[in-house]
Amino acid sequence: MTWFSFKKKQPVIGLTLSGGGMRGVAHIAILKALEEFGLRPQILSGTSAGAIIGAFYSAGYTPDKMRTIVEQATFFSRSSFRLGTTGIFNPSFLIKLFAQYFSEDNFSVLKIPLYVASTEITHGRLEYFSDGKLFQALLASSSIPYIFPPIRIGSKVYMDGGILNNLPIEPIYNKCDFLIGSHMNALVYDDMRKISARKVFDRVIHLAIGSTIDKKGRACDIFFNPDGMTQYSLFDKKGVPDMLDRVYNYAVKLLEEKGYQRPAANSNLKI
Repeated sequence: MTWFSFKKKQPVIGLTLSGGGMRGVAHIAILKALEEFGLRPQILSGTSAGAIIGAFYSAGYTPDKMRTIVEQATFFSRSSFRLGTTGIFNPSFLIKLFAQYFSEDNFSVLKIPLYVASTEITHGRLEYFSDGKLFQALLASSSIPYIFPPIRIGSKVYMDGGILNNLPIEPIYNKCDFLIGSHMNALVYDDMRKISARKVFDRVIHLAIGSTIDKKGRACDIFFNPDGMTQYSLFDKKGVPDMLDRVYNYAVKLLEEKGYQRPAANSNLKI
Protein backbone atom coordinates (compact mmCIF):
# COMPACT_ATOMS: atom_id res chain seq x y z
CA MET A 1 0.00 0.00 0.00
CA THR A 2 1.26 3.47 -0.87
CA TRP A 3 0.55 6.32 1.48
CA PHE A 4 -0.12 9.74 0.07
CA SER A 5 -0.05 12.96 2.05
CA PHE A 6 -2.34 15.71 0.90
CA LYS A 7 -1.89 19.31 1.94
CA LYS A 8 -5.08 20.86 3.19
CA LYS A 9 -6.24 23.60 0.88
CA GLN A 10 -5.48 26.98 2.36
CA PRO A 11 -8.53 29.17 2.96
CA VAL A 12 -9.09 32.17 0.71
CA ILE A 13 -8.77 35.30 2.83
CA GLY A 14 -10.82 38.35 1.86
CA LEU A 15 -10.26 41.88 3.12
CA THR A 16 -12.62 44.86 2.96
CA LEU A 17 -11.26 48.37 3.54
CA SER A 18 -13.48 51.31 4.48
CA GLY A 19 -13.27 54.92 3.44
CA GLY A 20 -12.13 57.66 5.78
CA GLY A 21 -10.13 60.35 4.00
CA MET A 22 -6.60 60.55 5.39
CA ARG A 23 -7.71 58.22 8.19
CA GLY A 24 -8.03 55.51 5.56
CA VAL A 25 -4.24 55.54 5.31
CA ALA A 26 -4.34 53.57 8.58
CA HIS A 27 -5.35 50.49 6.56
CA ILE A 28 -1.63 50.29 5.77
CA ALA A 29 -0.98 49.50 9.44
CA ILE A 30 -3.68 46.81 9.38
CA LEU A 31 -2.09 45.21 6.32
CA LYS A 32 1.33 45.25 7.97
CA ALA A 33 -0.02 43.47 11.06
CA LEU A 34 -1.96 40.93 8.99
CA GLU A 35 1.13 40.05 6.96
CA GLU A 36 3.20 39.57 10.11
CA PHE A 37 0.60 37.10 11.39
CA GLY A 38 0.49 35.21 8.11
CA LEU A 39 -2.95 36.52 7.13
CA ARG A 40 -2.40 37.65 3.55
CA PRO A 41 -5.58 38.56 1.65
CA GLN A 42 -6.18 36.96 -1.74
CA ILE A 43 -9.18 39.12 -2.65
CA LEU A 44 -10.01 42.71 -1.72
CA SER A 45 -12.84 45.22 -1.77
CA GLY A 46 -12.83 48.83 -0.72
CA THR A 47 -14.38 52.23 -0.92
CA SER A 48 -12.82 55.68 -1.16
CA ALA A 49 -9.46 55.74 0.67
CA GLY A 50 -9.81 52.01 1.27
CA ALA A 51 -10.13 51.40 -2.46
CA ILE A 52 -6.94 53.37 -3.11
CA ILE A 53 -4.97 51.54 -0.41
CA GLY A 54 -6.39 48.26 -1.73
CA ALA A 55 -5.26 49.10 -5.26
CA PHE A 56 -1.70 49.84 -4.15
CA TYR A 57 -1.57 46.61 -2.16
CA SER A 58 -3.08 44.65 -5.05
CA ALA A 59 -0.41 46.08 -7.34
CA GLY A 60 2.29 44.56 -5.14
CA TYR A 61 3.32 47.46 -2.91
CA THR A 62 4.28 46.42 0.62
CA PRO A 63 2.82 48.20 3.66
CA ASP A 64 6.23 49.74 4.38
CA LYS A 65 6.52 51.05 0.82
CA MET A 66 2.99 52.43 0.95
CA ARG A 67 3.85 54.28 4.15
CA THR A 68 6.85 55.85 2.40
CA ILE A 69 4.67 56.85 -0.56
CA VAL A 70 2.17 58.57 1.75
CA GLU A 71 4.92 60.37 3.66
CA GLN A 72 6.43 61.70 0.42
CA ALA A 73 3.20 62.60 -1.38
CA THR A 74 1.37 65.93 -1.20
CA PHE A 75 -2.38 65.85 -0.54
CA PHE A 76 -4.96 68.67 -0.53
CA SER A 77 -2.36 71.37 -1.26
CA ARG A 78 -3.12 75.01 -2.06
CA SER A 79 -2.33 74.33 -5.70
CA SER A 80 -5.15 71.75 -5.86
CA PHE A 81 -7.63 74.11 -4.15
CA ARG A 82 -10.36 75.34 -6.47
CA LEU A 83 -13.53 77.31 -5.94
CA GLY A 84 -16.01 75.36 -8.00
CA THR A 85 -19.70 74.66 -7.77
CA THR A 86 -19.24 70.93 -7.18
CA GLY A 87 -15.98 70.56 -5.24
CA ILE A 88 -13.26 72.62 -3.57
CA PHE A 89 -10.30 70.45 -4.61
CA ASN A 90 -9.09 69.34 -8.02
CA PRO A 91 -8.40 65.57 -7.92
CA SER A 92 -5.54 65.92 -10.41
CA PHE A 93 -3.02 65.29 -7.61
CA LEU A 94 -4.50 61.81 -7.20
CA ILE A 95 -4.25 61.12 -10.93
CA LYS A 96 -0.56 62.11 -10.85
CA LEU A 97 -0.03 59.80 -7.88
CA PHE A 98 -1.69 56.89 -9.67
CA ALA A 99 0.25 57.51 -12.88
CA GLN A 100 3.51 57.53 -10.93
CA TYR A 101 2.99 54.20 -9.19
CA PHE A 102 0.76 52.10 -11.49
CA SER A 103 2.35 50.83 -14.69
CA GLU A 104 -0.94 51.08 -16.57
CA ASP A 105 -4.37 52.62 -16.07
CA ASN A 106 -6.14 49.28 -15.94
CA PHE A 107 -7.29 46.74 -13.36
CA SER A 108 -5.24 44.16 -15.26
CA VAL A 109 -2.04 45.43 -13.59
CA LEU A 110 -3.33 44.32 -10.19
CA LYS A 111 -2.05 41.02 -8.84
CA ILE A 112 -4.94 40.49 -6.42
CA PRO A 113 -8.64 40.82 -7.41
CA LEU A 114 -10.07 44.15 -6.24
CA TYR A 115 -13.67 45.40 -6.14
CA VAL A 116 -14.05 49.18 -5.92
CA ALA A 117 -17.34 50.58 -4.59
CA SER A 118 -18.82 53.85 -5.85
CA THR A 119 -22.17 55.63 -5.53
CA GLU A 120 -23.90 56.25 -8.86
CA ILE A 121 -25.85 59.39 -7.94
CA THR A 122 -28.07 59.62 -11.03
CA HIS A 123 -29.99 56.48 -10.06
CA GLY A 124 -28.96 56.44 -6.39
CA ARG A 125 -27.37 53.02 -6.34
CA LEU A 126 -24.08 51.38 -5.47
CA GLU A 127 -21.90 50.00 -8.24
CA TYR A 128 -18.65 48.03 -8.23
CA PHE A 129 -15.68 48.29 -10.56
CA SER A 130 -13.35 45.31 -10.99
CA ASP A 131 -12.03 45.63 -14.54
CA GLY A 132 -11.32 48.25 -17.17
CA LYS A 133 -9.93 51.70 -16.38
CA LEU A 134 -8.45 51.81 -12.88
CA PHE A 135 -7.86 55.51 -12.25
CA GLN A 136 -11.43 56.58 -13.04
CA ALA A 137 -12.79 53.86 -10.78
CA LEU A 138 -10.60 54.99 -7.88
CA LEU A 139 -11.59 58.63 -8.40
CA ALA A 140 -15.27 57.67 -8.63
CA SER A 141 -14.98 55.79 -5.35
CA SER A 142 -13.14 58.65 -3.61
CA SER A 143 -15.11 61.69 -4.72
CA ILE A 144 -16.14 62.99 -1.29
CA PRO A 145 -19.19 65.29 -1.61
CA TYR A 146 -18.27 69.00 -1.81
CA ILE A 147 -14.56 68.14 -1.48
CA PHE A 148 -14.08 66.63 -4.95
CA PRO A 149 -16.32 67.09 -7.99
CA PRO A 150 -18.44 64.12 -9.11
CA ILE A 151 -16.82 61.82 -11.67
CA ARG A 152 -18.64 61.26 -14.94
CA ILE A 153 -18.09 57.90 -16.64
CA GLY A 154 -20.12 57.60 -19.82
CA SER A 155 -23.67 58.69 -19.04
CA LYS A 156 -23.32 58.00 -15.31
CA VAL A 157 -22.17 60.27 -12.48
CA TYR A 158 -20.33 58.87 -9.48
CA MET A 159 -19.40 60.02 -6.00
CA ASP A 160 -17.80 58.51 -2.92
CA GLY A 161 -18.75 54.87 -2.36
CA GLY A 162 -19.03 55.51 1.37
CA ILE A 163 -22.24 57.45 0.83
CA LEU A 164 -24.12 54.18 0.41
CA ASN A 165 -21.64 51.60 1.67
CA ASN A 166 -18.55 52.40 3.72
CA LEU A 167 -17.67 48.74 4.32
CA PRO A 168 -18.44 46.95 1.03
CA ILE A 169 -18.11 43.31 2.04
CA GLU A 170 -20.81 42.17 -0.42
CA PRO A 171 -18.76 41.61 -3.61
CA ILE A 172 -16.26 39.31 -1.88
CA TYR A 173 -18.41 37.75 0.87
CA ASN A 174 -19.13 34.59 -1.12
CA LYS A 175 -15.74 34.54 -2.82
CA CYS A 176 -13.65 33.96 0.30
CA ASP A 177 -13.55 31.48 3.18
CA PHE A 178 -12.39 33.96 5.81
CA LEU A 179 -13.44 37.61 5.82
CA ILE A 180 -11.57 40.48 7.46
CA GLY A 181 -13.01 43.99 7.73
CA SER A 182 -11.09 47.17 8.45
CA HIS A 183 -13.09 50.29 9.37
CA MET A 184 -11.47 53.62 10.21
CA ASN A 185 -14.47 55.72 11.22
CA ALA A 186 -15.62 54.35 14.57
CA LEU A 187 -18.67 56.31 15.74
CA VAL A 188 -18.14 57.71 19.23
CA TYR A 189 -20.16 59.97 21.52
CA ASP A 190 -19.42 63.68 21.14
CA ASP A 191 -21.20 66.32 23.21
CA MET A 192 -20.43 68.93 20.51
CA ARG A 193 -19.65 71.66 23.05
CA LYS A 194 -17.15 73.17 20.65
CA ILE A 195 -18.65 73.46 17.20
CA SER A 196 -16.91 74.38 13.97
CA ALA A 197 -17.80 73.89 10.31
CA ARG A 198 -15.13 71.19 10.00
CA LYS A 199 -16.36 69.39 13.13
CA VAL A 200 -19.97 69.45 12.00
CA PHE A 201 -19.00 68.13 8.55
CA ASP A 202 -16.95 65.36 10.15
CA ARG A 203 -19.80 64.43 12.50
CA VAL A 204 -22.41 64.34 9.75
CA ILE A 205 -20.20 62.07 7.64
CA HIS A 206 -19.75 59.68 10.59
CA LEU A 207 -23.48 59.57 11.35
CA ALA A 208 -24.35 58.97 7.71
CA ILE A 209 -22.02 56.02 7.25
CA GLY A 210 -22.12 54.50 10.72
CA SER A 211 -25.63 53.04 10.78
CA THR A 212 -24.82 49.79 8.95
CA ILE A 213 -21.26 49.20 10.11
CA ASP A 214 -22.00 47.15 13.25
CA LYS A 215 -24.02 44.57 11.33
CA LYS A 216 -21.33 44.24 8.67
CA GLY A 217 -18.62 44.04 11.30
CA ARG A 218 -20.38 41.06 12.87
CA ALA A 219 -20.35 39.33 9.47
CA CYS A 220 -16.54 39.46 9.45
CA ASP A 221 -14.34 36.79 11.01
CA ILE A 222 -11.99 39.55 12.14
CA PHE A 223 -13.15 43.16 12.38
CA PHE A 224 -10.78 46.05 12.98
CA ASN A 225 -12.55 49.20 14.21
CA PRO A 226 -10.10 51.28 16.28
CA ASP A 227 -11.42 53.99 18.59
CA GLY A 228 -10.07 57.51 18.69
CA MET A 229 -9.75 58.01 14.96
CA THR A 230 -11.62 61.33 15.06
CA GLN A 231 -8.53 62.93 16.59
CA TYR A 232 -6.96 62.64 13.14
CA SER A 233 -8.00 64.92 10.30
CA LEU A 234 -9.91 63.71 7.26
CA PHE A 235 -7.75 65.86 5.00
CA ASP A 236 -4.46 66.69 6.76
CA LYS A 237 -1.66 64.11 6.88
CA LYS A 238 0.14 65.80 9.77
CA GLY A 239 -0.88 63.11 12.25
CA VAL A 240 -0.37 60.14 9.90
CA PRO A 241 2.88 58.75 11.45
CA ASP A 242 1.32 58.66 14.93
CA MET A 243 -1.92 57.22 13.52
CA LEU A 244 -0.11 54.42 11.69
CA ASP A 245 1.89 53.43 14.77
CA ARG A 246 -1.19 53.54 16.97
CA VAL A 247 -3.37 51.46 14.62
CA TYR A 248 -0.57 48.94 14.07
CA ASN A 249 -0.27 48.39 17.84
CA TYR A 250 -4.06 48.11 18.08
CA ALA A 251 -4.16 45.49 15.30
CA VAL A 252 -1.35 43.40 16.80
CA LYS A 253 -3.05 43.43 20.20
CA LEU A 254 -6.42 42.42 18.72
CA LEU A 255 -4.88 39.54 16.76
CA GLU A 256 -2.99 38.30 19.81
CA GLU A 257 -6.15 38.49 21.93
CA LYS A 258 -7.91 36.33 19.34
CA GLY A 259 -5.17 33.72 19.65
CA TYR A 260 -3.24 34.40 16.45
CA GLN A 261 0.53 34.07 16.46
CA ARG A 262 3.26 35.15 14.11
CA PRO A 263 3.93 31.95 12.11
CA ALA A 264 7.30 30.25 12.09
CA ALA A 265 9.07 30.00 8.75
CA ASN A 266 7.41 27.54 6.34
CA SER A 267 4.60 26.75 8.78
CA ASN A 268 1.08 26.15 7.50
CA LEU A 269 -1.48 28.80 8.31
CA LYS A 270 -4.37 27.64 10.46
CA ILE A 271 -7.48 29.78 10.79
